[in-house]
Amino acid sequence: MLVTMENQWRVPEPKDYQRMLKMFQWANHAQGKRRCMQGLMHDVKLDGDTPIETLDPEVISSLFKEAQEKRQPEEIVHLAELLERSNVKLDRFKEVGVIFAYLHLNQAVSAFARLVDYFDAGHTLHPRAHDGIAAELSKHVSSVDESYFLLESRKKEGRSVPLPAINMIIEACALMDDLDRAFATWAEIEQFGLASDVGTFNALLHTCCRTREIASGRRLLTRMAQDEVAPDADTFMHRCLLHVISQEAQMAHSTLQQCKDANLTPNARMYMALVNLTIRMRDADRAHSLLESMRQDGHRVSDNLQEKVDRIGSNDGGRRRHGDS
Repeated sequence: MLVTMENQWRVPEPKDYQRMLKMFQWANHAQGKRRCMQGLMHDVKLDGDTPIETLDPEVISSLFKEAQEKRQPEEIVHLAELLERSNVKLDRFKEVGVIFAYLHLNQAVSAFARLVDYFDAGHTLHPRAHDGIAAELSKHVSSVDESYFLLESRKKEGRSVPLPAINMIIEACALMDDLDRAFATWAEIEQFGLASDVGTFNALLHTCCRTREIASGRRLLTRMAQDEVAPDADTFMHRCLLHVISQEAQMAHSTLQQCKDANLTPNARMYMALVNLTIRMRDADRAHSLLESMRQDGHRVSDNLQEKVDRIGSNDGGRRRHGDS
């Protein structure tokens, strides 16, 4: 009936579209929902007197929520593109949902393009979301290169290039273990009129740790100090890893205290690196102390890790008893 009405130019009013939209939602009728949204968007776009408020925010939110709960990334992307064509802005939470919908559809470059606008609006990502997007980009070299070319195109068009977007590309290079591509990206950062921040250095340090480039990592830490870029917990974690790779156990452990002295909370990855180091060195007392500190700092200690540490003490005790006998 709706299609017949529209074909005969008996177009419903916005309020009628919204009423039908709710019914189509209840019936889980995808085509009907799309048709109503298109009708609402058409009214907003072509009729300058139609207030934007006719697009009920609750209806839009419920459509997004429904598509996410039913794991329908195609619906999320379609809805976002439809709203974008009608100049309807999504809030930051829905934008993140759209970005991940593109990732689920294996469209990493489209996700990155959306992410650039998200960064440009002044938003930040949760670390886990940031790592997840970088991981998807890193699956294909072409995705990383296309993402970088996208930033170059923005610059040529006179549009701003957010620094977090460049940091994301460097992080993807780290996950590809591609030191040359990471440093080549860093070398171009000034061409975008930008200066490296702690996120840039952390992404580069991550690359050095993964490729075991100790000398390059230490030079980065020196450059970071020269540029007066304050380290964060991730910086201390990477510094700790460089000491672990260099088999400088005592310096690795001292980095933990340096992080705390800087009024920063050591992250779980630093604790894990140090606990694994103490396990290899069979230092049960220090391993237990690290686990306790890890818990105090709000990190979860897995049962498997606890068992590994407990095993050190029991094995050492067994050897001592055997020696005494």
